[in-house]
Amino acid sequence: MEFVKSIKEFLFPQKYICLFCKDNIAIDNDYICASCRGLVEFANREIDLNLPNLEKVYYSVLYNRFIREKIHSFKFEGKSYLYKPFGEILLSTIMDKGLDKRIDAIIYVPIHRRKEAFRGYNQSQLLGEYVSKELNIPILKKHLFKVKWTKDQNKLGRIERQKNLKGSFKTNNIMEFKGKEILLIDDIITTGTTLEECSKSLIESGAKRIYGLALTSSMKL
Repeated sequence: MEFVKSIKEFLFPQKYICLFCKDNIAIDNDYICASCRGLVEFANREIDLNLPNLEKVYYSVLYNRFIREKIHSFKFEGKSYLYKPFGEILLSTIMDKGLDKRIDAIIYVPIHRRKEAFRGYNQSQLLGEYVSKELNIPILKKHLFKVKWTKDQNKLGRIERQKNLKGSFKTNNIMEFKGKEILLIDDIITTGTTLEECSKSLIESGAKRIYGLALTSSMKL
């Protein structure tokens, strides 16, 4: 069977279709074609949010129309497969900033179980799992939970966001991340409130340092 499989792959080599447009062949097996790559404005940028529980915060690409539409599809239109090209984008930032050499584990921003049941998946978890697999760095799946149902953050102002999320996140299995440096992954940074509240719970439970990483930021810098 392995011989037949090898012959088939030789005669009909697998092509990686661009998952953004589904029309073109991706380059470098990163699920993004040259045309779509031209619409992605890579930044690999550190952002100073002056948040006490976050060591550093980074985002990968600028929040342009193309990225805004693709993230909306990823989160709200059931296009969960977009975790692959988005995961590759995150990996480019991780490698550029040397985060892979600093962190002991990866965690992701959780969503409430009711929202996850309705959506069918947590987009940040998909991103975290992809990055974890590619880097061979452990992912913490049962360690950070959102225990309070809250209003959507994108409909609130900065002060309202802070009040909305206060006390929303709880930790579990503390000894598995105590004293460790952790990469916290989310899809988008708006004010940094979500990353800060998650980090606060992790730091208070014994984590050593938290680095935040998102695909993009809608903040006006």
